[in-house]
Amino acid sequence: GGIRDDAPLYPVGRQFRFVDTSPQAAGLRTRRAVLEPRLETATGWLAQDPERTARIVAYGIHTLITVPVRAGTVVLGLVDFWRSEKPEPFDTEELTLAEELVARAAVSIDNARRYTREHGMAVTLQRSLLPRRLPEQSALDIAYRYLPAQAGVGGDWFDVLPLSGARVALVVGDVVGHGLHAAATMGRLRTAVHNFSALDLPPDELLGLLDELVGRIDQDEPGDGPGAPVIGATCLYAIYDPVSRRCAVARAGHPPPAVIAPGGEVTFADVPAGPPLGLGGLPFETAELELPEG
Repeated sequence: GGIRDDAPLYPVGRQFRFVDTSPQAAGLRTRRAVLEPRLETATGWLAQDPERTARIVAYGIHTLITVPVRAGTVVLGLVDFWRSEKPEPFDTEELTLAEELVARAAVSIDNARRYTREHGMAVTLQRSLLPRRLPEQSALDIAYRYLPAQAGVGGDWFDVLPLSGARVALVVGDVVGHGLHAAATMGRLRTAVHNFSALDLPPDELLGLLDELVGRIDQDEPGDGPGAPVIGATCLYAIYDPVSRRCAVARAGHPPPAVIAPGGEVTFADVPAGPPLGLGGLPFETAELELPEG
C-alpha cells in the first residue's frame, strides 16, 4: 500500500510471493538494503507482476529502496520506499537514511515482541501460583476478587490457609515490580508462607521469618542481572479464631485491613505498620482484634 489510495501497489493485506529476480527477494537473501534507481529499466522488478508493474510505472512511480526489517539474525519483514513526485531517483544518502529509519523501527518491533512474550509467560506463571480454589474450612465465609493491573503483571498474591483448632490464616502480599521476576518472587514468598504457617507461629514471628527469606533472596541475586533485588515486598498476615472471634494481625509495609461491621460501617483496623520485607533487624508487632459476628 501507499500514502495515496489510488496508487497501483499491492493493497494492504494482500498475500503474494516475490520472484527471485525482484529487489525484495535479493534483500531477503542478502539481508541488505537494495536501491533500484530506475524501475522502468529494472527487468528483475518488472518480472514480479508485468501487468501491475506496468501500471506502477505509468502512475509515475520510478524508483525504489527496499530494506529488510532485521532483529538480530531474524528478518521480520521488508519496508519499501517508492518515489513518484520528484523526478530524481533515490541516491546513496537516501538509502542510508532509509536503513536508519528501518533499523529504529526494527528495535521497537523486537522490543514489543519480547515484551509480549515475557508478559504472556508472566501471566501464565502468576495464574499458576495463585490458589485455584479456596480450601475447605468452617471458620469463615470467604469471597475474593483478584483484578491485576492492566499495565503489567505484578507480584500481588493472596491465600487462605486452614490451621489447627478450626482457625484460619489469611495472607495478602505484594512484590513491587512487574514481569517474570516479580511473579517468580511472589511464588517463592507464597510457598514460604505455606511452610511457615505449618509452624503455628504468631503473625509477627512469621513475618520475621519472611523478612529473613527476602534478605537472603536479595543476597543471592546479582545486582545487574535480570533477577533484580526484591525492593518493596509487603505482606499482611492474619489468624482468625472463630471460637473467640479474635483476629491476630501483623503487617509488613502493607495497607491496614478494612473491617466491615454487620451494619455496613467500614473502618481500618489499627495495626502497627511494620517495615517492608527485606530490610532486616526491625521488629513486627501483632495486633489483636475482636470481630463481631457477621
